[in-house]
Amino acid sequence: MLSTEIFNFPTLSITITSILVLFLLLLTIIYYISFTNPANAPPRFPIILSIIRGKYDFVNKGPLELIQDGYKSLGDIFRIQLLHQSVVFLIGPQAHKIFFEAKDTQLSQREVYTFTIPVFGKNIVYDAAPKIMQQQLKFLNKGLNQMNMKAHVGKIVMEAEEWFDRWPESGEIDLLKELSELIILTASRCLLGKEIRENIQTEFAHLYQQLSDGMSHLSFFFPNAPTKAHRKRDLARIQIAKIFEKIIKQRRITNGIEYDDFLQVLIDARYLDDSLPTDNEITGLLLAALFAGQHTSNITSTWMGLLLIKNQSTWAAKLLDEQKQIMEKYHGELSINSLAEMNLLHAVMKETLRLYPPLILLMRKVLEPISYNGYVISKGDIAVVTPPIAHQLSDVFKNPNEFNPERFLGDNAEDQIEKFSFIAFGGGRHSCLGERFAYLQVKTMWSILLRKFDVELCQEHPQTDYSAFVVGPKSPCMVKFKRKINPL
Repeated sequence: MLSTEIFNFPTLSITITSILVLFLLLLTIIYYISFTNPANAPPRFPIILSIIRGKYDFVNKGPLELIQDGYKSLGDIFRIQLLHQSVVFLIGPQAHKIFFEAKDTQLSQREVYTFTIPVFGKNIVYDAAPKIMQQQLKFLNKGLNQMNMKAHVGKIVMEAEEWFDRWPESGEIDLLKELSELIILTASRCLLGKEIRENIQTEFAHLYQQLSDGMSHLSFFFPNAPTKAHRKRDLARIQIAKIFEKIIKQRRITNGIEYDDFLQVLIDARYLDDSLPTDNEITGLLLAALFAGQHTSNITSTWMGLLLIKNQSTWAAKLLDEQKQIMEKYHGELSINSLAEMNLLHAVMKETLRLYPPLILLMRKVLEPISYNGYVISKGDIAVVTPPIAHQLSDVFKNPNEFNPERFLGDNAEDQIEKFSFIAFGGGRHSCLGERFAYLQVKTMWSILLRKFDVELCQEHPQTDYSAFVVGPKSPCMVKFKRKINPL
């Protein structure tokens, strides 16, 4: 799920997280003693006594309980104090408008996501000047437009068919692990190019894992801290740059070969002054696309499968009927057109994202004071919206704890009643650039799985793992599968 919002944070140990929480708590107490409340500021939700009393289990439950309590106590706008930083939460469609409709001169992404610089590189995305950043985001958007979607779907189908054909007739698998490996293969072929996928996939996957391990919670606060993980991250970034430098050079001197992947879109791209992106910029943008999409799509596809298995007595027959009708209409071809007509499957994925959005905090730095509901969000504050809280509002989504994909179908779809009700992909000018690619990728995999296999859980429905910023199910996610005798 390629998003301009936030990228993957691998798991951090409970020990380090606890130390960070205690450190933040101590400095927050000092701040409360030393400073007074600014005039017209949003109401402050007091958290110190609750944290001291152990009310909030941040390690196992994340920050959502605290945010939910703040909303219940103070309404759709409130703030908490972390160190010297005021963090303002905006909850609900009306409050979301302030967040998503603000100009970049008012609310900015760049300042809160600078920790990505060691991975993506200098002068790339959040480290680039605003005008250059906007042009780079347009490069990303071009690589994920409708024309490229048609090329991508055939590659995703090929990878998925080959992957599932290797499964035995029956067995048990960790759904999270299996789909993660498949997602990286499809993303590699569509985004990074066939040279990576066909020749050095294993080497690249190893380097990519080192990059991923080097972007942790600690990196958010201290991106250049002298840790072993950061040193490995930096070396991996250098080696990946060398790999792509060779591929880019070879493509530029080779005539008569057409490429339909994202890498070629970047090679052919031009800035407004007609200059070419450098090899390092191309590498950084490729990594940005991969980081943004790989973990979020993996998490969504896993939750989607778990929810379908858990609720298959209600939804399996309906989904299979849709698959049968559409595949017969398109003579068994899984294409961008046949996928577009799988409305119930689309709604299942959307309902999955409503219940389990991988990105639980979307953030902006306030560059100019903004007024809302009689309050002033001050320059220097961090503005935050929280998809999992927003998606549980009972005045927006009827019976919000219920898994009901049909809430997104028909003329009275619940997310269409009020703008910015459903924010799993963000919204406004910085909504997720890879939304179509994400739906294409996940729907393709589950269309094939539903038609070829019967599946059931081997365990209780997994709990949510809040140890990383990109939030998914706790591993393992064991399921039983059996190949259908007469697949659709």
